[in-house]
Amino acid sequence: MKDAGRTRSISAATAAGSSSGDQTLALGSSIPGLKPTTVLGGRYEILHLLGEGGMGAVYKAQDCEVDRLVALKVIRPELAYSPEILKRFKQELILARQVTHKNVIRIYDLGEADGLKFLTMEYVEGSDLKTLLREQGKFAPAEAVRVMQQVCRALDASHSEGVIHRDLKPSNVMLNKQRKVLVMDFGLARTQDSNGLTFTGALVGTPEYMAPEQAKGQPVDAQSDIYAAGLIFYELLTGKMPYPAESALQSLMRRTQERAVPVSQLDNSVPRVLSGIVSRCLEPERRNRYQNAAELLADLEAYQPSGAQSSTGVLRERVAVPRLYKWLTIVLATALVATAGVTAWRKLFRAPEGPHATVSVLVSDFENKTSEPVFDGTLEPAFTVALEGAPFITSYNRDQAHKLATRLQPGATVLSEQLARLVATREGIGTVVTGSIMRDGGTYRVSVKAEDGVTGKAFSNRSQRADKKDVLAAMGNLAAQVRRALGDTSPESIQLAAAETFTTGSLEAAHEYAVGQTAQLAGRWNDAIEHFHKALEFDPRMGRAYATMAVTYYNMGQVQQAGKYFQLALANIDRMSDREKYRTRGGYYLLIRNTDKAIEEQTELVKQYPADSAGLANLALAYFFRRDMGRALEEARKGLAIYPKNIVQRSNLGLYAMYAGDFDTAIREEGAVLEMNSSLVMAYMGTALPQLGEGHPEQAIETYGRLEKLGPQGASAAASGLADVALYEGRVRDAIKLLENGASEDLANKNADGAANKLAILAQAHLLAGETTGAVRAADRALLQSKETGVTFWAARAYLEANNSKRALALAQQLSSKLESDPQAYAKLIEGEAALKQGNAQDAIRLFTESRKLADTWMGRFDYARAYIASGAFAEAESDLEVCQKRRGEATAVFLDEAPSYFVFPAVYYYLGRAQEGLKSPVSKNSYAVFVGIKEKGGQDPILADARRRLK
Repeated sequence: MKDAGRTRSISAATAAGSSSGDQTLALGSSIPGLKPTTVLGGRYEILHLLGEGGMGAVYKAQDCEVDRLVALKVIRPELAYSPEILKRFKQELILARQVTHKNVIRIYDLGEADGLKFLTMEYVEGSDLKTLLREQGKFAPAEAVRVMQQVCRALDASHSEGVIHRDLKPSNVMLNKQRKVLVMDFGLARTQDSNGLTFTGALVGTPEYMAPEQAKGQPVDAQSDIYAAGLIFYELLTGKMPYPAESALQSLMRRTQERAVPVSQLDNSVPRVLSGIVSRCLEPERRNRYQNAAELLADLEAYQPSGAQSSTGVLRERVAVPRLYKWLTIVLATALVATAGVTAWRKLFRAPEGPHATVSVLVSDFENKTSEPVFDGTLEPAFTVALEGAPFITSYNRDQAHKLATRLQPGATVLSEQLARLVATREGIGTVVTGSIMRDGGTYRVSVKAEDGVTGKAFSNRSQRADKKDVLAAMGNLAAQVRRALGDTSPESIQLAAAETFTTGSLEAAHEYAVGQTAQLAGRWNDAIEHFHKALEFDPRMGRAYATMAVTYYNMGQVQQAGKYFQLALANIDRMSDREKYRTRGGYYLLIRNTDKAIEEQTELVKQYPADSAGLANLALAYFFRRDMGRALEEARKGLAIYPKNIVQRSNLGLYAMYAGDFDTAIREEGAVLEMNSSLVMAYMGTALPQLGEGHPEQAIETYGRLEKLGPQGASAAASGLADVALYEGRVRDAIKLLENGASEDLANKNADGAANKLAILAQAHLLAGETTGAVRAADRALLQSKETGVTFWAARAYLEANNSKRALALAQQLSSKLESDPQAYAKLIEGEAALKQGNAQDAIRLFTESRKLADTWMGRFDYARAYIASGAFAEAESDLEVCQKRRGEATAVFLDEAPSYFVFPAVYYYLGRAQEGLKSPVSKNSYAVFVGIKEKGGQDPILADARRRLK
């Protein structure tokens, strides 16, 4: 019965008609003679009545000729001879056929039989939004967004064909059992270049969902449909309509005179970003609304939760690499996979006297019309590298564009021209380039078109014939022509000479390389390496293949193999463009943590190519590795200026600010990220950690509370954060419970890294509770899940406190054997803490000094101070503790991996008090007071009693 009710409600929407004119027609009985088992016109067997309305009735029927279910929409006999009604039916057929999209109901045919006129259309089993709103009330925000995304896709498809719906409303939006949205009833639709269907003396459309311009009798356009979409979105989010009034006409008059009350004021549980989207849709003036459905869709997609944390790249979580390190890898991948199998071509021109404005370009997937797989994915990289020969051009990361495309259109596997424009609209990319290759007799014709990223207006459309062996060279030539159209002022002769040098010895090598890239992006590391090796069999000097293999091995956690293939890439660096040489060398130096050389290469790269956003991102990362957080923040801002809507780079900017101790900026930037994507876990972490850093644990707890609602990943991160707050406040027992439960949940969800981090911190919590046995047990469990630096360091500390220095030093040896300087530095800290534990402060200071030479870590400074206090060097201790205070941002996650660790920071005040007390300074009381003030809420910190005693 429930399903039957739903079916009736669906068709009632279809049958009820669309205009206010329908409402003036007298309702009659169902169509005479159309009873179940009736066969209309010898073809359509009537199964049952779905619903009735002013214009007629809709039946569920079986099309016996093609054996499919259809919805059969019949005009009432008394209306069948009305020219206006017939015109409307034909209009629905013609325009609906003109729009073919998976989110638009398909109209099959207009027929006449047995004295009845009817339409047949796609039969959908589900419910319309009007029925769902009546039955279940308002939608959850995420569900409302998913519905409106699909509505926007339907509108975008119809508007692209010049078709305006004019009567969009909940009863015209279906939701099937798979939650797929279908927009229907184009009976009042019109093309933008026609006058459309009108009724004398009647409003065209349904008053409750009309745009202000419709009420005024003004011409309608795509933005009129946007307004109606905003009204539907408002109703989905709140269960209510804006502009309440005694009649539909009074409500209509109100919307011509005033703005709607914001959704968030009506219901404060609705995210503000969604409220803002609705308000923009409902602007009374068209010029203030979204200009098209694609623009609205882009904002909805920016909010829509992503699946995995794809914006950070393709690294497997099994290799626990700090998030910013992950972004390094992706930036490297962006830089290193830009071309395949091409010979080096010299720097083509000098930079103009005045800097050219940065031009952002997205290269879509080229259409292969040859049926030859060797061209699949092969042409785009070659074109991109040639295009970036101009220093003012920055090519948008195609990998990220593909990921965004799958969010804009789930299931999409091709970055088509339409999808590329949607991505460009969302990301603020100025230019989209499309292309194709086809057979042309015995040769090939390659075509390239450059168009405005928003309007789609083409400003360069070129093609070139070439033999198969010269196709990649043709890409260089076509790229040179697009560069000129974008403002490249280099002489034509130099452009053509550059195109001639852009050749490859093997098209097959280029293709295998492209296949390897695809596998790499999917995380199929072994497949990727196999194809890169095949590419090298065709062209053993393809430097790009070596470089991308290096990145792939890095993704797999095989740092030594990564170094090996970087070396091979450097040996073949003459086969790269100047821009790629800088990127490759800079990436290699970042890999081996030679920050001086990395900064040198990346600085020269962005000097020669100011628009290179990957170069700016890597330069910021190099300063981050050096722990020069201020410079990292500065360079990150420059990179973000190129792509202001890049969520990953803006989130990283917030993290740089956090580590720099600029907590206000961190919170502001991550807040902007959450406005664009309210489901990005790292943005919540980048908000809560600075909130705690500012001394607002209650705000951090509230943020973590929102985070834990975002599924297993959000719940895992929130558990770590809440435990960190508990330890910070001295609520050790609360922390132990949170960490134990969180680790169990992580293990159940196969999140080994999350469990390892929690168990490692659980070991510290047990130490604070004076439970060394529990600490050792937690450390043992942590090491079973991960051998990452942070986990190993915390475990070693637990073993030291349990007087098992042998095991702790064995872990130090493991860290010292790693290639990177950070693990080696932490190995020295473990050795120093072992010496300090044995009462040998001088040996500890020596080892801490060796650690600082490798990496000047926050924990190193803190350990230094403790050792100086133990040796009576109070001035030196005070100096290092002041550094700890200045670098408090690093304490939020001491391993710079966003794993919460701010619980270590309050002890700075205790030891600062100790140092000041040793110097006979009266301010020591202030330091102790701060420490006690933080810890007294929980009261379970082991040094709290001593701090209170010294405070008296």
